[in-house]
Amino acid sequence: MSKQIVIVEDELIIQALYKEYVEDLGHQVVATFESGEAAIAFFRENTADLILMDVRLEGSLDGIETMQEIQKMNSIPVVYISGNTEERNKERAKSTNMRAFLSKPISKKGIDEIIDTMNELTDSMVYAQKIQEAIFLQRDQLQACFSKSIFINRPKDFISGDFGFLVEKSAGEALIGGIGDCTGHGIPGALLSVLSYEILVSKSKKHNDLRFIINELNEKIIENLANIDKKNRISDALDLAIFKVIPEKSTVQIAGIKRVVIYYDSTANEHKVLNFKGNSIGEHFNSLDEIPFIEIDYAPNDFFYFFTDGLTDQFGGPDSKKLKRKGLSQFLEKIEGLDCLKKEIEIEFFLRNWQGNEDQTDDILLIGFQPQSCKLS
Repeated sequence: MSKQIVIVEDELIIQALYKEYVEDLGHQVVATFESGEAAIAFFRENTADLILMDVRLEGSLDGIETMQEIQKMNSIPVVYISGNTEERNKERAKSTNMRAFLSKPISKKGIDEIIDTMNELTDSMVYAQKIQEAIFLQRDQLQACFSKSIFINRPKDFISGDFGFLVEKSAGEALIGGIGDCTGHGIPGALLSVLSYEILVSKSKKHNDLRFIINELNEKIIENLANIDKKNRISDALDLAIFKVIPEKSTVQIAGIKRVVIYYDSTANEHKVLNFKGNSIGEHFNSLDEIPFIEIDYAPNDFFYFFTDGLTDQFGGPDSKKLKRKGLSQFLEKIEGLDCLKKEIEIEFFLRNWQGNEDQTDDILLIGFQPQSCKLS
């Protein structure tokens, strides 16, 4: 598969040689630059499949600093090709989406092998996406449990750090479910999301107390990640909100860590923002009471929206600002009278219209349901 490649190299002879190699291999060089500043300006309006980057460049930024700035806009893979292979630079480069750190000179065969590896990685990512879709909550499962529900799932990349889950209790008296938002992207976020999903499903089958389930998840994550040393410590975190619907009592219980839930109170005819704060997952809780919890007696037309922060943190609109929970809540007020299918279409249209030409900045997941429509087997 042909790739679009950008070359950042301040020695023009080497730059021309790399360009010849890339084009001989059947790929397209979309731009070449001698300085990091010029490369950053290019990526404000453009993208590519791969960057071949020298470390020492013209201008005030070196190649690694350049990539750190580019990745604030777009997480593009980079291969560093440099005469400066000091260990210190390799360690710095790990903060970027690095595919390799190679010594000059590099041959055409070397570039070909790098691109082949990228194709293999892309195939693996696509397969990982299919695995996530097979495991995580999908629209059909949500609709099987709630006849009136909405489901929007837009990963930023192939694989997502966001996930939903749903468990029907064995006696058929309640449903436990929720969403998780792993704050990292790509493979680290995806791995943490799968681990968290499996723990939540397992604990939800065995236990009824939502705060206890969250605490068990927290302890398991601490236990599983305890062997990671400081040098390789994972900095990603997990935010989540989980719920239990008890139809016999017309009650919804919600517990959460650093998540927001919007609840349409049909009796008061208003949207209420439920903000769950507390300590982060990965920190020990002194007691279950530290975990935010609320219980709501729902009316027939009440509706609950659970969503990850990729939705409200998305830049867009006329001033290229974040949507924020207020913007989402105000829009939901306008469409609350619609049926679920029309509501979902309107939300999708609103989000894409808000985003406009801005890049999607994070994974987006939203699930909504009317608890009165809960169907237990």
